[in-house]
Order: sequence, then structure tokens, then C-alpha cells
Amino acid sequence: GKVQRPEWESSYHTPGYNLPPTSQIPVLYGKMGKRAFRSMRWGLVPSTHTKSLKEFNLSTHNCCSETILQRPIYSRVFQRGQRCVIPADGFFEWNSAKGAEKIPHFVHLKHREQENQMMIAGLYDRCKLNGEGELLFSATVITVAASDPISWLHHRMPALLENEEEVRQWLHTGALKASSTLDLLYPRVCIDLYPVSKVVNSTSTAGPACIERYEPPKKRKAVTIEKFFCKKQKSSKDSASSPTDEKN
Repeated sequence: GKVQRPEWESSYHTPGYNLPPTSQIPVLYGKMGKRAFRSMRWGLVPSTHTKSLKEFNLSTHNCCSETILQRPIYSRVFQRGQRCVIPADGFFEWNSAKGAEKIPHFVHLKHREQENQMMIAGLYDRCKLNGEGELLFSATVITVAASDPISWLHHRMPALLENEEEVRQWLHTGALKASSTLDLLYPRVCIDLYPVSKVVNSTSTAGPACIERYEPPKKRKAVTIEKFFCKKQKSSKDSASSPTDEKN
């Protein structure tokens, strides 16, 4: 049937071009058989945390698909069906190879001209922080091993859902058994990428310039003194035997 348009449950999210962990991100999740959007903190804070946010020091913005069931902070929400989807136009990645220049790249869907967004699989939780009356909603991005288009750049990538049926199966607890939904998490090849400016290295930088294609200037090869003189001597010999100097 026709997919019902989800409604925002919290204040409308302001899109950003360079959102870092701990910032607010748009999250789609299932609620009582329906879908809803909510702005959530990027970095999952478990419901068992009752102290202040400043006292939460775990790095939970990414979650490895291979260890979801082994880590209690993720396995608990996964088994409860607290799965979500994070829509995005793309993400930034840097070369993780040792000694490589850290040139940022923007990774996006291959058919970007169709204005389709990436649908990234995630998990969410909610907790009531000490001294704060409202619930804090937070989410983590699930990652998988990198596919061929990006493996040369980084060894991990977000777990992508490619179509509406996969989104439905991931979001709605009655569609598949919890263990079966893990089969949806595998490397996808529906992506492409290009280099962007290093302005994205600073999270204070935002705007369309962050995702504009950038071609780094080619480095000029250093010329040693020996090569310089060899080149000069060769040029002199060529001039001496030039056909223009011959008599008719």
C-alpha cells in the first residue's frame, strides 16, 4: 500500500551540511505501527544512564553490526525493536591508510540526480537525565565493512537500506524476527564519491561549499640540479642539430 507520510514529533529539524557527533540529527522510527520523525542526539545514551549528559563519556555515535548482540548497550535496544533510520544526502570520509594524505571525500548515492536520500540503519534509545524533566532521545549509526567503491578510502561504511521494503522490515518489529533483520546489514555498492575541500575538517564550517567537488592541485615534481643540467644540455644539443640551421 501507499506509505503514510511520517509526522514530526519534536521541533522541526534544521538540516546541516557538516553535522558532527553529539549534534541533533533527523531520525525516522516506528511508533505504534506508524512512522514518525524526531530530532535526536547523534550518539546513543542508554535508558540506564540517569546522571547528567556531561558524565556520559562513551563514544556511541557508531555501532558495528558484527557486535550488536555482544554489547549490552546496543543489544538491549535492538531486541526491544528500537531500530531507526537516519536519512542523509551523504557522508564525509577521510583516507584511513597509514601515511596517506587526509583528503576528505563526500560519499553519496550513485543516482544522486533522482534526489533520493541515503537511508542509514540505526538504533535509538531514550533516557531521563538527572535534573532534566524531558526525555532525551538519542541514536547511533550502524556500520558494516566497506564495499568496493569505498574500501580504498576507509574500512567501514554506514549500513544502508536500499528500498522501501527494507526500510519497512527494519523499522517495524512485526515484519521480521529481530535476528533476521541483521541480514539487512551488509556492504552496499550503490554509492559514489568525490573529493571535497578540507573546510569540512572544521565542524564550524557549514553550507553548500562543504559538498562541492574539489580537485586538489597537482604537486609539481622537484627538479634536482643534476636533472636541471641534463635537461639544459639536451636542449642545447637539440638546438645545434635543428633542421632550421641546415643549409639548403
